[in-house]
Amino acid sequence: METLEVVPDPVSLVESMRSVGYSVEAAVADIVDNSLSAGASTVRIQYDASENPFVAILDDGKGMAPDELTNAMRHGSSNPVDQRGTDDLGRFGLGLKTASLSQCRKLTVISSKTGTITARRWDLDVVRETGRWLVVVPDELEFEKMPMFTRLRAQDSGTLVVWQDLDRLTAGARDVQKEMTSKMAPLLEHLALVFHRFTQKEGLHSAVSITVNGMSLPLRDPFLASNQFRQELEGQTIRHDRGTVEVSPFVLPPISRLSEEEIETAGGRDGLRGTQGFYVYRGRRLVIWGTWFRLVPKHEFYKLTRVRVDIPNSFDDLWALDIKKSAAYPPDAIRDRLKLLIPHFAEKSRKAIVYTGRRSGKNTEVVPLWDRFEPKHGSFSYQVNINHPLIAKLCESMDADQQRHMQTVFEHLAVSLPYDQIYADMCSDKPQDADNQIDHLVDMARIILELTGLDVAKVLGIDPLARFPTMHEAIKVRLADV
Repeated sequence: METLEVVPDPVSLVESMRSVGYSVEAAVADIVDNSLSAGASTVRIQYDASENPFVAILDDGKGMAPDELTNAMRHGSSNPVDQRGTDDLGRFGLGLKTASLSQCRKLTVISSKTGTITARRWDLDVVRETGRWLVVVPDELEFEKMPMFTRLRAQDSGTLVVWQDLDRLTAGARDVQKEMTSKMAPLLEHLALVFHRFTQKEGLHSAVSITVNGMSLPLRDPFLASNQFRQELEGQTIRHDRGTVEVSPFVLPPISRLSEEEIETAGGRDGLRGTQGFYVYRGRRLVIWGTWFRLVPKHEFYKLTRVRVDIPNSFDDLWALDIKKSAAYPPDAIRDRLKLLIPHFAEKSRKAIVYTGRRSGKNTEVVPLWDRFEPKHGSFSYQVNINHPLIAKLCESMDADQQRHMQTVFEHLAVSLPYDQIYADMCSDKPQDADNQIDHLVDMARIILELTGLDVAKVLGIDPLARFPTMHEAIKVRLADV
């Protein structure tokens, strides 16, 4: 069999690879992956859009010896089919180079290990001029001037990645500083979500400190583990020849039980509705999120559902993981199992949204102010509950004619409910105005106590007091002080 070796042209290939489609935040995340794989406990990201713009990422990981760094600068430095350590976040051996050069023309990597500091650089102008895959070896006087180098030298080990000549990051900009600042704006939010399990202690894993220009990443937790009203549903372990997939479903508390900070923590800039669905983690690193993989459409009733899916890196090819680690799709066997679980998750979410304290099943202690009826399939209506203690007490003081007039008022209220506006407000993920809320609830509890003669425990189970369980203890204290 005759064969011919066809060597790719360095200039054409490297310029083409720059157009893989990295956003700046995805590119920085790829570099952070390398830091975490190197065992870093601190990752510092710094950028400057002034006279000589740069982006620099410094970690305190194990660092690289000269030969290791040279190999790391090689395109395809590792085979994606080779078995990796369970904590290795890489795959293709392209991330460092492809991610960096998607944003800049000059990539310098300086690494410290066992007292030796080594530097290597990809300079695309050198590749263009020579037509060869030549990596520059900067002299010590040159790399000592790099941003954050003094920090690297002060560490026992670590790696510093510096992007310069940011042609893609500032392409077409009249105001380079303004353009770079604008493009870097999503960075904090993106890193906070993608690495949220790393920045918090989890099991035997210590928290990793990640900062951007000295600012720590904001807290993000799509599952609101600290909220006592979050529901953790029964999970599943899906077994496969390559390993296991752990599926852990959660239903977030209703909006009324979430603070504005918690809504931000769970939904970020995309809100609760936009971030419902599966959250796929590879080695605790979030790969793709806020999707149902087209198994069901996104729906208002599902917006409180989050399903954590943990996959090992041995599943990369099965999940069609891309170079940017920003897209993945489950294989049919796993997709079918996930599809069977969705109705169970979604029903719990629907109940949490429809009414946080509605009387249903075992929850017979809550007395709602509004009752929902389905007179026929596909239709519904709401009516005032005339058995609500306040309504019943009011009716007791009326004669028959007055009660009929009151019933007419209730019927008008029912047919006049602004459903469209209520739905729009619920979709906005905005909590109800909490100003003076505790004072209002205490006054309401006091009135119900006086009118009905019920004990405090039963009064707190009456709508709307039943909607605010987090305030019940405070209400009891205030009532006891009277």
